[in-house]
Amino acid sequence: MKSNTIKQIMLLTCICFCAIAFTSCEKSDDKPNVSDSNYVNGWILDTMQIYYYWNSYIPSRPNKEQSPNNFFYSLLYKYGQLDGDRFSWIQENYVDLLESLSGVSSGDFGFEYILYRYDSDKVMGEVLYVKPGTGAEMQGVKRGNAFCKIDGTEITMNNYVSLLQKASMTITFNDPVLIGNTISFNNERDIAITKTRYEENPVFLDSVYVVNGKKIGYVVYNFFASDNGDNSNTYDRHLNSVFGQLQSAGINNLIVDLRYNSGGSVLSAKRLASMTVNPLNTANVFYVLKFNSLIGEFRENFTSNIANENINNIGNNLQKICFLTSKQSASASEMVINGLKPFMNDKIVIVGDTTVGKSYASISFYERNNPRNKWGIQPLVAMYTNGNNEAVPAKGLIPNYIATETNIMPKKPLGDINEELLKTALDVISGQPVTQRTQRRSAPATNVIGTSVDKKAYSNQAILEKITR
Repeated sequence: MKSNTIKQIMLLTCICFCAIAFTSCEKSDDKPNVSDSNYVNGWILDTMQIYYYWNSYIPSRPNKEQSPNNFFYSLLYKYGQLDGDRFSWIQENYVDLLESLSGVSSGDFGFEYILYRYDSDKVMGEVLYVKPGTGAEMQGVKRGNAFCKIDGTEITMNNYVSLLQKASMTITFNDPVLIGNTISFNNERDIAITKTRYEENPVFLDSVYVVNGKKIGYVVYNFFASDNGDNSNTYDRHLNSVFGQLQSAGINNLIVDLRYNSGGSVLSAKRLASMTVNPLNTANVFYVLKFNSLIGEFRENFTSNIANENINNIGNNLQKICFLTSKQSASASEMVINGLKPFMNDKIVIVGDTTVGKSYASISFYERNNPRNKWGIQPLVAMYTNGNNEAVPAKGLIPNYIATETNIMPKKPLGDINEELLKTALDVISGQPVTQRTQRRSAPATNVIGTSVDKKAYSNQAILEKITR
C-alpha cells in the first residue's frame, strides 16, 4: 500500500467510505488459497501498522497462518471492550463493503425491523419503517406491523436467524396491540417478500408543524451518505434542498430525527451540521481528528457549500434544535450533536434514549484489481472531538427527556404529531408540560434481541474520505 495513494482518499465519513483505490470489481466466489491468505494477511498487517489508531499495541509477531478474518481480529486492541476497539471490521469483498456503506443493499427486505423475545422462546418482529418504492410498501406493509411466522413456521430463538436469511419468503403480518402486559394480534395476512437490490436515500421524511405559535421543521434522516457511491452528492443535495424549503417556510425551531441513524459519512455529517449551526463560519472547527503518532492531528471546519451548491443554513433562525435519539444512534449522529455544542449548546435538546457512545472514525482500505486480494478492511484510524476538544462519552449522549418507542404498540406513523418521540419534542419546543409518560411494558418490549439497523455496514461508524499526513 502506497502512502501517496492513501492521501487521495477523502477523510470525511464515520463509517469509512475510503479505500486504497476507487474502482469496482466483480464479486468473486473463489476462495483464496493458503498463499493468497498469507499475502492478504501481510497486506492487512502493513496497513494496520501504519494507519490503525492503536498501532503500537499490535502484537510483534502475529500468527499469519490464520484466515484473514481471524488474523485481522487478532490485531485489534481490546476488541469488544468499552475502552478498546468495538467497531473495526473486515469484509471478504470490498465492493460489497463500499456499496453497503452508501446504503446499497443486494438483499433488502424493503423495511427495517426490531426483534423481541416473548413467551420464553418465541420471537416477534416489528416494522420500524418501510422504504419508499419497495415491494413491501406496494403490498401495504406499514410501520408497527408485527410478524411472528415466516413460511408458516413460528419464529423462535432457535430458528429466527435462518428464517430471516432466506432470499424469498412469505411473512405472516398482523397488527399488534399491547395493553398492560398482554399483547394480542389482529388482522393476520400473508405477504410474499423477495429480497432485492435497493439504494436507500437517507432523507426519509420532512414536515413543518405550527404549535403554539412555533413553526417547527422536522426531518427524519436515517444514515449519513452523500450518494449511492457515484460521487454525485445526490443525497446531500436532496437534504440541502429540504433545508432550503424549511428556510423558505420560516421555521424557528427544528427537530432532527436520528433514532435509526447509526452512522455513516463524516462528509455528510459536516454538511448537516453546517446547515444547522449558528453562526455558519467556515473558520470554525467542526471536529478534530487525532490519529496515531505516525500521522498526527487534523482539523475540519464547517463548510458553506456542497460541490458548487451553497449550503442552506437555518441556524440563525433557530430558537431550539431538538435531536431524537435511540440506542441505535451512533458515531456520525453523535458527531453532529457534539460538534454543534460549542456554538449552540443552550439551544440543543435531546429527546429519546442514550446513544451508543463512539468517538472513533474509520476508513476503508482495499487493493484495486488484485485477484489475490478482494478483501476490504474498515479499521478505526482516529479519535475525534469537537472544536472544544470534547469527545462523545463512551457511555453515550444522555437525553434531556427520556422517551422510547420499543414498548409502544401499535406505533404511530413517523411524522404523526402523536408519535411518542415527536410528541415529546413538540411539547418541549412549544412550551407544553412534558410529563414522564407511563410506559406500557411487556415481555416483548423488555426483551429486545436487536434491530436490522444494527446489521448495517455503516452502523456505529464515522467514515472518513481521506487521511491527510
